[in-house]
Amino acid sequence: AVGSGVNYRIGTSIRSATAMTRISPEKQLSPWRSPPLRRSAGSASRSPFPKASRSSWGSYSSSDYQPRPALQYCRPQHQQEQHGPNPDEDESINLNPINLVLIKLCERSAEDAVDLSPNEERTKHILSYLNKTTGDTISVGFIDPLGGCKCKAVVLQRQNGGVRLVPKPATIIWPQNNLPEITLILAVPYPARMKYLWPVIASFSAVTRVVIVSAQRSNPEYMRSTVLQPPVYEPLIERGMSQGGRTRPVKVDVCMKEEVISRNLLARLGLIRKRNNNNNTDRTARVFLGCGDEYTTPPPAREVVVARCGKQSDVAPLAIVAIGPERGWTDGEATVFVNECGFKSAMLGSSTLRVDTAVMTGLAVISAALDECKSE
Repeated sequence: AVGSGVNYRIGTSIRSATAMTRISPEKQLSPWRSPPLRRSAGSASRSPFPKASRSSWGSYSSSDYQPRPALQYCRPQHQQEQHGPNPDEDESINLNPINLVLIKLCERSAEDAVDLSPNEERTKHILSYLNKTTGDTISVGFIDPLGGCKCKAVVLQRQNGGVRLVPKPATIIWPQNNLPEITLILAVPYPARMKYLWPVIASFSAVTRVVIVSAQRSNPEYMRSTVLQPPVYEPLIERGMSQGGRTRPVKVDVCMKEEVISRNLLARLGLIRKRNNNNNTDRTARVFLGCGDEYTTPPPAREVVVARCGKQSDVAPLAIVAIGPERGWTDGEATVFVNECGFKSAMLGSSTLRVDTAVMTGLAVISAALDECKSE
């Protein structure tokens, strides 16, 4: 049957009152045409069925008909030509535009130029998305642990389809001093959600470190996921850095051992406030995000950060934020963070948020608070 732009291929057999005509597989027509209906011998009617069969199908037993095969959907070609490729099916489509072409220090040649291969994502972005040709300039950034730099580079198309980028030293912009820094402590979520979060986290310019831990309510199998392996998350982090236009790298620490949250674990990671440390010298805001309980309501996260980092002058504002798994932190874990490690309970509102929403909202609120402290 052909109708409404959707075609189906149907194989069946037809029995009339006097004879049966079977459509052999080798004589079946293409999926774009319907098989012709043959009339039985001696039938004067145009219909392949007798009049009795048209009025009542109950006159025939079930043994006279074969089961109808499943309909095979055939997508019309004009839909592909009219609407173009489907982004859900074609993974090669660049759905994440690059706002800054990042270059590693090891990619620079002796001539201080950078050669990109034809099949590289950056090459496709420069030639296809930005439509740049020889002689045009683009913005590039050099990744460096000390902060990196940004500048303009001249595009030179090569005969093999690649691109050579020649930086212009006169356009170099060095980063500011005492930039805000955020360390994210994240209880490992569902692997597919973690894969989505890697570029989101890296797009925040203040995030310099991500620590993945296993909470008591986390699934232990999540820690064995490949999404926590460097070959998987490093390209995702670079993509997020390109989208955020940042050149500072992101350090990742994954606690592969299935150990509970404790003071010893956070001490080895360097995330706790020393007990003998003077509060006037430690200006790091340690934020433990949660919804509180029926007796206490934590203050907003912005107030906690501003109260701790608001009066800094020549020191970079720092923040450490802890976000729990889907089912939240346990009371014992909250006691370790707040009572033993110097964290301050805070909240992002009265709503219960998903992990990905809490990560994006929490980093956005804390980043804005640190920028506010920096401006003061």
